Amino acid sequence: MTIDTAREHLASLGYAPGDIADAPTSTLRFADGGWFKWEVAGALDAPSLATLHATLAAEGVRLHQATNTVGTMRYLDAEITDLVQTARDLGVQLRMASGPRGTYDIGGQKLASGNVAAASAYRLRGGDHLAQGLDDVLHAIELGVRGFLVFDEGLLHVLHQLRTRGAIPDIRVKASSNMGAANPAHTALLAATGADSVNLQRDLDVSMIAAIRASTPVPLDLHTDNPRATGGFVRGYDVPEFVRVGAPVYLKAGNAAQDFSDDAPTPRVIDGIVRQILLDRQQIDRHLPEAVASDNPEF
Repeated sequence: MTIDTAREHLASLGYAPGDIADAPTSTLRFADGGWFKWEVAGALDAPSLATLHATLAAEGVRLHQATNTVGTMRYLDAEITDLVQTARDLGVQLRMASGPRGTYDIGGQKLASGNVAAASAYRLRGGDHLAQGLDDVLHAIELGVRGFLVFDEGLLHVLHQLRTRGAIPDIRVKASSNMGAANPAHTALLAATGADSVNLQRDLDVSMIAAIRASTPVPLDLHTDNPRATGGFVRGYDVPEFVRVGAPVYLKAGNAAQDFSDDAPTPRVIDGIVRQILLDRQQIDRHLPEAVASDNPEF
Protein backbone atom coordinates (compact mmCIF):
# COMPACT_ATOMS: atom_id res chain seq x y z
CA MET A 1 0.00 0.00 0.00
CA THR A 2 1.36 3.43 -0.96
CA ILE A 3 0.48 7.07 -0.49
CA ASP A 4 -1.51 6.78 -3.72
CA THR A 5 -4.04 4.60 -1.88
CA ALA A 6 -4.52 7.32 0.73
CA ARG A 7 -4.98 9.90 -2.03
CA GLU A 8 -7.55 7.69 -3.74
CA HIS A 9 -9.51 7.38 -0.50
CA LEU A 10 -9.47 11.16 -0.01
CA ALA A 11 -10.63 11.77 -3.57
CA SER A 12 -13.45 9.22 -3.15
CA LEU A 13 -14.68 11.23 -0.16
CA GLY A 14 -14.73 14.49 -2.11
CA TYR A 15 -11.50 15.96 -0.75
CA ALA A 16 -8.52 17.15 -2.74
CA PRO A 17 -6.03 14.26 -2.71
CA GLY A 18 -3.18 16.64 -1.94
CA ASP A 19 -2.04 20.23 -2.25
CA ILE A 20 -2.75 21.71 -5.69
CA ALA A 21 0.51 23.08 -7.06
CA ASP A 22 -0.99 24.85 -10.07
CA ALA A 23 -3.55 26.59 -7.79
CA PRO A 24 -6.44 27.04 -10.24
CA THR A 25 -8.63 30.13 -10.13
CA SER A 26 -11.70 29.56 -8.00
CA THR A 27 -15.00 29.79 -9.84
CA LEU A 28 -16.97 30.34 -6.62
CA ARG A 29 -18.18 33.80 -5.64
CA PHE A 30 -20.35 35.54 -3.08
CA ALA A 31 -24.05 35.66 -3.98
CA ASP A 32 -23.69 39.02 -5.74
CA GLY A 33 -20.71 37.88 -7.81
CA GLY A 34 -18.05 39.47 -5.61
CA TRP A 35 -14.71 37.75 -5.04
CA PHE A 36 -13.84 39.13 -1.61
CA LYS A 37 -14.90 41.21 1.38
CA TRP A 38 -12.81 43.34 3.73
CA GLU A 39 -12.93 42.41 7.40
CA VAL A 40 -11.35 43.92 10.51
CA ALA A 41 -11.24 42.03 13.80
CA GLY A 42 -10.38 43.41 17.21
CA ALA A 43 -11.82 45.12 20.28
CA LEU A 44 -14.13 47.25 18.18
CA ASP A 45 -16.82 49.25 19.94
CA ALA A 46 -19.38 51.59 18.37
CA PRO A 47 -17.18 54.75 18.28
CA SER A 48 -14.09 52.96 16.93
CA LEU A 49 -16.15 51.12 14.31
CA ALA A 50 -17.66 54.40 13.13
CA THR A 51 -14.20 56.00 12.92
CA LEU A 52 -12.72 53.04 11.07
CA HIS A 53 -15.61 52.95 8.61
CA ALA A 54 -15.40 56.68 7.91
CA THR A 55 -11.62 56.61 7.45
CA LEU A 56 -11.82 53.72 4.98
CA ALA A 57 -14.76 55.29 3.15
CA ALA A 58 -12.68 58.45 2.62
CA GLU A 59 -10.17 56.22 0.79
CA GLY A 60 -12.85 54.58 -1.32
CA VAL A 61 -12.82 51.29 0.59
CA ARG A 62 -15.95 49.66 1.97
CA LEU A 63 -15.68 47.80 5.27
CA HIS A 64 -17.83 44.72 4.85
CA GLN A 65 -17.45 42.96 8.18
CA ALA A 66 -16.31 43.78 11.71
CA THR A 67 -15.58 41.05 14.24
CA ASN A 68 -15.41 41.92 17.91
CA THR A 69 -12.93 39.40 19.33
CA VAL A 70 -13.40 40.36 22.98
CA GLY A 71 -16.82 38.75 23.33
CA THR A 72 -20.34 39.45 24.48
CA MET A 73 -19.71 38.61 28.13
CA ARG A 74 -17.15 41.44 28.45
CA TYR A 75 -19.55 44.22 27.46
CA LEU A 76 -22.52 45.92 29.05
CA ASP A 77 -25.79 45.40 27.19
CA ALA A 78 -25.94 49.07 26.23
CA GLU A 79 -22.48 48.84 24.66
CA ILE A 80 -23.55 45.87 22.55
CA THR A 81 -26.81 47.44 21.40
CA ASP A 82 -24.87 50.59 20.44
CA LEU A 83 -22.44 48.46 18.44
CA VAL A 84 -25.27 46.53 16.77
CA GLN A 85 -27.05 49.74 15.80
CA THR A 86 -23.87 51.39 14.53
CA ALA A 87 -23.03 48.36 12.38
CA ARG A 88 -26.59 48.27 11.05
CA ASP A 89 -26.54 51.99 10.23
CA LEU A 90 -23.21 51.62 8.41
CA GLY A 91 -24.21 48.46 6.53
CA VAL A 92 -21.40 46.47 8.15
CA GLN A 93 -21.82 42.80 9.05
CA LEU A 94 -21.10 42.39 12.76
CA ARG A 95 -19.83 39.24 14.44
CA MET A 96 -19.37 38.95 18.19
CA ALA A 97 -17.04 36.41 19.76
CA SER A 98 -18.86 33.93 21.96
CA GLY A 99 -17.91 33.31 25.55
CA PRO A 100 -16.96 32.20 28.08
CA ARG A 101 -13.75 30.85 26.61
CA GLY A 102 -10.73 29.04 27.95
CA THR A 103 -8.86 32.27 28.58
CA TYR A 104 -11.54 33.28 31.08
CA ASP A 105 -12.75 30.05 32.66
CA ILE A 106 -11.14 27.62 35.12
CA GLY A 107 -8.21 25.30 34.53
CA GLY A 108 -4.44 25.68 34.61
CA GLN A 109 -3.72 24.02 31.28
CA LYS A 110 -4.47 27.14 29.30
CA LEU A 111 -1.84 29.03 31.30
CA ALA A 112 0.92 26.52 30.64
CA SER A 113 3.66 27.49 28.24
CA GLY A 114 3.66 24.22 26.32
CA ASN A 115 2.30 24.21 22.78
CA VAL A 116 0.04 21.23 23.50
CA ALA A 117 -1.63 23.12 26.33
CA ALA A 118 -1.97 26.30 24.33
CA ALA A 119 -3.71 24.47 21.48
CA SER A 120 -6.75 23.73 23.67
CA ALA A 121 -6.95 27.11 25.40
CA TYR A 122 -10.16 28.32 23.77
CA ARG A 123 -12.23 25.14 24.18
CA LEU A 124 -15.17 25.13 26.58
CA ARG A 125 -14.64 22.92 29.63
CA GLY A 126 -17.48 20.82 30.98
CA GLY A 127 -21.25 20.93 30.65
CA ASP A 128 -21.68 24.13 32.65
CA HIS A 129 -19.29 26.10 30.49
CA LEU A 130 -20.97 24.78 27.35
CA ALA A 131 -24.30 25.99 28.76
CA GLN A 132 -22.74 29.35 29.63
CA GLY A 133 -21.25 29.66 26.15
CA LEU A 134 -24.66 28.97 24.63
CA ASP A 135 -26.32 31.43 27.01
CA ASP A 136 -23.83 34.09 25.92
CA VAL A 137 -24.89 33.61 22.30
CA LEU A 138 -28.61 33.54 23.17
CA HIS A 139 -28.22 36.77 25.13
CA ALA A 140 -26.44 38.42 22.20
CA ILE A 141 -29.26 37.30 19.89
CA GLU A 142 -31.72 39.06 22.22
CA LEU A 143 -29.61 42.22 21.84
CA GLY A 144 -29.79 42.05 18.05
CA VAL A 145 -26.54 40.28 17.17
CA ARG A 146 -26.83 37.90 14.21
CA GLY A 147 -23.20 37.03 13.47
CA PHE A 148 -20.89 35.08 15.76
CA LEU A 149 -17.27 33.99 16.03
CA VAL A 150 -17.14 30.59 17.72
CA PHE A 151 -14.05 28.93 19.22
CA ASP A 152 -15.43 25.53 20.24
CA GLU A 153 -16.61 22.76 17.90
CA GLY A 154 -19.16 21.57 20.46
CA LEU A 155 -20.82 24.97 20.66
CA LEU A 156 -20.72 25.21 16.86
CA HIS A 157 -22.56 21.88 16.65
CA VAL A 158 -25.18 22.93 19.22
CA LEU A 159 -25.87 26.21 17.43
CA HIS A 160 -26.23 24.37 14.13
CA GLN A 161 -28.72 21.94 15.68
CA LEU A 162 -30.78 24.74 17.23
CA ARG A 163 -30.74 26.77 14.02
CA THR A 164 -31.85 23.73 12.00
CA ARG A 165 -34.74 23.14 14.43
CA GLY A 166 -35.80 26.78 14.19
CA ALA A 167 -35.18 27.27 17.91
CA ILE A 168 -32.97 30.30 17.19
CA PRO A 169 -32.93 32.80 14.31
CA ASP A 170 -30.92 32.17 11.14
CA ILE A 171 -27.67 33.44 12.64
CA ARG A 172 -24.32 33.29 10.82
CA VAL A 173 -21.47 31.45 12.51
CA LYS A 174 -17.77 31.66 11.74
CA ALA A 175 -15.32 29.00 12.92
CA SER A 176 -12.35 30.70 14.58
CA SER A 177 -8.78 30.09 13.46
CA ASN A 178 -8.28 28.79 17.01
CA MET A 179 -10.08 25.63 15.91
CA GLY A 180 -6.97 24.98 13.83
CA ALA A 181 -8.49 24.31 10.38
CA ALA A 182 -5.55 23.73 8.05
CA ASN A 183 -6.56 20.95 5.65
CA PRO A 184 -9.48 20.05 3.35
CA ALA A 185 -11.11 17.47 5.64
CA HIS A 186 -11.01 19.64 8.77
CA THR A 187 -12.45 22.62 6.92
CA ALA A 188 -15.22 20.52 5.38
CA LEU A 189 -15.97 19.01 8.80
CA LEU A 190 -16.44 22.46 10.35
CA ALA A 191 -18.68 23.49 7.45
CA ALA A 192 -20.77 20.34 7.88
CA THR A 193 -20.99 21.06 11.61
CA GLY A 194 -22.57 24.45 10.93
CA ALA A 195 -19.82 26.94 10.09
CA ASP A 196 -20.97 29.43 7.45
CA SER A 197 -17.35 30.52 7.00
CA VAL A 198 -14.06 29.08 8.25
CA ASN A 199 -11.05 31.04 9.42
CA LEU A 200 -8.02 29.07 8.28
CA GLN A 201 -4.62 28.89 9.92
CA ARG A 202 -2.45 31.87 9.10
CA ASP A 203 0.57 30.07 7.65
CA LEU A 204 -0.96 28.08 4.76
CA ASP A 205 0.61 28.52 1.34
CA VAL A 206 -1.48 29.08 -1.77
CA SER A 207 -1.40 25.44 -2.91
CA MET A 208 -2.80 24.38 0.47
CA ILE A 209 -5.58 26.95 0.22
CA ALA A 210 -6.35 25.68 -3.29
CA ALA A 211 -6.78 22.15 -1.94
CA ILE A 212 -9.17 23.42 0.74
CA ARG A 213 -11.16 25.45 -1.75
CA ALA A 214 -11.51 22.38 -3.98
CA SER A 215 -13.06 20.52 -1.05
CA THR A 216 -15.66 22.94 0.32
CA PRO A 217 -17.74 25.86 -1.03
CA VAL A 218 -17.98 27.90 2.19
CA PRO A 219 -16.31 31.33 2.33
CA LEU A 220 -12.79 31.25 3.77
CA ASP A 221 -11.36 33.83 6.16
CA LEU A 222 -7.70 34.57 5.42
CA HIS A 223 -5.34 36.82 7.38
CA THR A 224 -3.36 39.21 5.21
CA ASP A 225 -1.16 40.22 8.14
CA ASN A 226 -0.62 39.04 11.69
CA PRO A 227 0.28 40.41 15.13
CA ARG A 228 3.53 39.23 16.69
CA ALA A 229 1.60 36.83 18.92
CA THR A 230 0.70 34.73 15.85
CA GLY A 231 3.90 35.07 13.86
CA GLY A 232 4.01 38.71 12.84
CA PHE A 233 4.23 37.93 9.14
CA VAL A 234 2.67 40.09 6.40
CA ARG A 235 1.41 38.25 3.29
CA GLY A 236 1.35 41.25 0.90
CA TYR A 237 2.07 39.57 -2.42
CA ASP A 238 -0.05 36.56 -1.46
CA VAL A 239 -3.20 38.65 -1.06
CA PRO A 240 -4.18 38.66 -4.77
CA GLU A 241 -3.56 34.91 -4.84
CA PHE A 242 -5.73 34.49 -1.75
CA VAL A 243 -8.55 36.12 -3.69
CA ARG A 244 -7.92 34.31 -6.98
CA VAL A 245 -7.57 30.83 -5.51
CA GLY A 246 -9.76 31.08 -2.43
CA ALA A 247 -12.77 33.12 -3.57
CA PRO A 248 -15.12 33.78 -1.96
CA VAL A 249 -12.87 35.07 0.82
CA TYR A 250 -12.97 37.44 3.75
CA LEU A 251 -9.64 39.29 3.83
CA LYS A 252 -8.80 39.90 7.48
CA ALA A 253 -6.52 42.91 7.44
CA GLY A 254 -4.96 45.23 10.00
CA ASN A 255 -4.08 42.60 12.58
CA ALA A 256 -0.40 43.60 12.73
CA ALA A 257 -1.37 47.09 13.86
CA GLN A 258 -3.15 45.79 16.99
CA ASP A 259 -2.17 44.23 20.30
CA PHE A 260 -5.60 42.54 20.73
CA SER A 261 -6.20 43.75 24.27
CA ASP A 262 -9.74 44.38 25.49
CA ASP A 263 -9.35 48.11 24.81
CA ALA A 264 -10.94 49.68 21.75
CA PRO A 265 -8.40 50.66 19.07
CA THR A 266 -7.02 54.18 19.34
CA PRO A 267 -6.99 56.61 16.38
CA ARG A 268 -3.34 55.71 15.80
CA VAL A 269 -4.15 52.00 15.66
CA ILE A 270 -7.09 52.67 13.34
CA ASP A 271 -4.74 54.56 11.01
CA GLY A 272 -2.47 51.49 10.99
CA ILE A 273 -5.39 49.21 10.14
CA VAL A 274 -6.49 51.47 7.31
CA ARG A 275 -2.95 51.68 5.93
CA GLN A 276 -2.68 47.89 5.79
CA ILE A 277 -6.01 47.59 3.96
CA LEU A 278 -4.88 50.21 1.44
CA LEU A 279 -1.63 48.31 0.88
CA ASP A 280 -3.59 45.09 0.34
CA ARG A 281 -6.01 46.80 -2.03
CA GLN A 282 -3.07 48.19 -3.99
CA GLN A 283 -1.72 44.67 -4.47
CA ILE A 284 -5.12 43.43 -5.69
CA ASP A 285 -5.47 46.37 -8.08
CA ARG A 286 -2.01 45.70 -9.51
CA HIS A 287 -2.05 41.94 -9.76
CA LEU A 288 -5.73 40.91 -9.96
CA PRO A 289 -7.63 43.94 -11.29
CA GLU A 290 -10.54 41.80 -12.48
CA ALA A 291 -11.43 40.86 -8.90
CA VAL A 292 -14.32 42.88 -7.51
CA ALA A 293 -15.42 43.20 -3.92
CA SER A 294 -18.80 41.91 -2.81
CA ASP A 295 -21.21 44.69 -1.88
CA ASN A 296 -24.29 42.91 -0.57
CA PRO A 297 -24.35 41.97 3.14
CA GLU A 298 -25.01 38.32 3.89
CA PHE A 299 -26.86 39.08 7.13
